[in-house]
Amino acid sequence: MKVNPTGIDRIQYYQNHIKKIEQEKPQKQNEDKIEISSQAKDLQIASQLIAEREERVQQLKKQIEEGSYKVQPSLVAEKMLQYFSKN
Repeated sequence: MKVNPTGIDRIQYYQNHIKKIEQEKPQKQNEDKIEISSQAKDLQIASQLIAEREERVQQLKKQIEEGSYKVQPSLVAEKMLQYFSKN
């Protein structure tokens, strides 16, 4: 009986070919990259502003309840002028 070793040659050729291709490939560095869209950035800023406003509202409520909140008429008048001059 004769054993034909050609099957082994084909496997070795295939393995050698794969190794050669892998060596020729440029080595890529494993870099993770995250990009945040402009909309996500806007939402992040908006959520910070909402938190700041909520904190300010709580401070004002506390001052009003304690009776320590003082209205400054000149600032109210200035803000009213700014608002109505825009519209």
